[in-house]
Amino acid sequence: ISPTEVVLNYDCSNTDPAPSTAGLNTLLLSASAAPVPDIVALSATPTADGIVALPGTNGSNAFAVSTVNVGSTDTITAAAAPSVTLPLALSICETNPGTGDCLSPPASDTTNAVNAGATPTYSVFVTATGTVPFDPAANRINVEFRDGDGVVRGSTSVAVQTLQ
Repeated sequence: ISPTEVVLNYDCSNTDPAPSTAGLNTLLLSASAAPVPDIVALSATPTADGIVALPGTNGSNAFAVSTVNVGSTDTITAAAAPSVTLPLALSICETNPGTGDCLSPPASDTTNAVNAGATPTYSVFVTATGTVPFDPAANRINVEFRDGDGVVRGSTSVAVQTLQ
């Protein structure tokens, strides 16, 4: 099964169903007859609330991503991108999990071999180039992990906003 976004329906009596937002309250499902990497990713923002707040329309901030590969060894490319067009400059680096220091200069993506059972960590750097309104369902930064064939094998996201 190629990666497929599964929409879950949340509904209660006397209400309309909750809106569905890809990557936020959906499930990315895939399956393979051959072993593949399976990246479980968690993000952590400085305020521990899942929101990267940027001080002003040219402010910067960062967030961390920890992962574990519960699948097979493969080359993994990690990249960050906004969920919609937003005035942001983004870069990512793999980090030393003990110190948080980048192992190479931040770039648009980073590619490394990730062994089965490995737990690489990353930093994502965010700079505003304009105003990003507070809309946590729509204004998000997605971090995707793709295998050597370019197939998404894991992801995480955080909300983003500029503060005035």
